[in-house]
Amino acid sequence: MRPTLFLALLCLRTFSALAQSSIDPVALDKLFEEAKAQHSNALFVYQHGEPVRQEFFDAKDRRVYLYSVTKVFTGLAVGLAFDRGLIPSIDEPLSTWYPEAATDPLKRQLKLRHVLQHISGILTTKGSHDIYPQKDFVKFALESPIVSPPGTEFNYNNRAINIASGIVGKVTGKPMDELLAERIFKPLGITDYKFRHDRAGNTWAMDGLEMKVSDLVKVACVLADGGRWKGQQLISEKWLAVATQASVVSLDRNGAYGLGIFVLEPDARLAIPSATVDALEKAGLGNQIVSRLRVLAGTEFKGSKEFGTALKQSLSLAELEMVSSVAGRQMIPVYRNLSNRKLLAHSGEIGEFLLALPASGIAVARTIDEKRGRAGDFGFGTIYGLVLKLQPREGQ
Repeated sequence: MRPTLFLALLCLRTFSALAQSSIDPVALDKLFEEAKAQHSNALFVYQHGEPVRQEFFDAKDRRVYLYSVTKVFTGLAVGLAFDRGLIPSIDEPLSTWYPEAATDPLKRQLKLRHVLQHISGILTTKGSHDIYPQKDFVKFALESPIVSPPGTEFNYNNRAINIASGIVGKVTGKPMDELLAERIFKPLGITDYKFRHDRAGNTWAMDGLEMKVSDLVKVACVLADGGRWKGQQLISEKWLAVATQASVVSLDRNGAYGLGIFVLEPDARLAIPSATVDALEKAGLGNQIVSRLRVLAGTEFKGSKEFGTALKQSLSLAELEMVSSVAGRQMIPVYRNLSNRKLLAHSGEIGEFLLALPASGIAVARTIDEKRGRAGDFGFGTIYGLVLKLQPREGQ
C-alpha cells in the first residue's frame, strides 16, 4: 500500500473512531500537541478497547523500557494469584510465605498490602541503584531494617515491592512474568516484551519491563474496562475494586497510591457508605473506631485530599491501620467514589505513562526513550491534567 493511501486510511479511521466516542476533541488535540512537544516516541488513546487516536512522533513501534510502570504489572500478578485462590487477601502477613519475617517484632506486622501500597516502613533509598547489584532482590528487601511502623507512613519504595514478586513465585511455582504471560499477555496478543530477573530467578517487580506502546495501551484498556478485554474477564472486578482504591494513609497526598498503581481523585465526590461501616464492624473492627467512622459516613467529601485529611483528624495512624487491616482481610473497599471520576496512573523515570479513566473507558499509553526522555522536562503533571480533561464533566 502506498504511504499516502495508508495515511489517508489511518486519518479516516481516527476521525470515525473519534466521532463515535465521548472524548472531547479539543482536549484530545491538546494532549497530542503536548506529547509531541515533550519529545514523546508515541501516544495512543483508546476507548472501550478500540483506538481513538494513535500517533508516532518520528519513531517506530518498538520495545521501550518502562521503568516504574512495571509496578502496575506486579499489582496485576498479585491479583491473578488472588483470583486463583492462592493468596487469601492483601492483609496476609509476609511471614505466611517468609517465616523469617516473624522473628522480628516490626517485620511480624508486615502485610502484603504494605509492600504494594508503599507503606511497609522498610528502609529504602531513591531509585534502584542499591538494588541492581544484589543477587536476590527479595531477600535484600526482607533483610532491610524497618524505619517506621508498617502501615503508618507512605514512602515510595522500590526495594520493598520486590517482595510481591517473590510471593507470586512461591504461590504459583513459577516466576511472576510467566503468570502474566499466561493470564494477561496471551489473551491480549502481546508477544514482544522482555522482563528482567535477578540472579536468584525472581522477576524484577520495581522496574525492568520492556514493551511496545501498542501493547501497553491494551493493558491500560483492561484497567479502564473493569478487568475485561473484548468481553473476556482477565482479572476480577473484586480485585480491582480494592486495588484501584487509594490507601487511607496516602489519601491526603497529591499522589495517593493503591495496589501497584497511583489512584488520583482530586475532584471526585468521596464517602464512606454506612453499609461499609456495618461490614467492618461485623468483621471485628473495634467499637470506638466504628463510632468515629459512622460520624464520617454522613459526609460527602470533595476530593481525596479533603477526605484523607478528615480521616487523619478523626483517627490516629494506628487506628487507620486497623481499618485498613480489617478491610484488607475481607477485601472490602473502605470508601466509594460517588462520581466515579478517577485516574489510574503510573509513570516511569523518564516519562513513560500508563493511564486509565474507568468512568469513560479511556486508556492512554505514552512512551519515550532514553535519548528523548533524558533531554529535559517530560511533563508528568501536564499530561495527567490533559488526560483528565478527555472525559466529559459530571452530568454531561
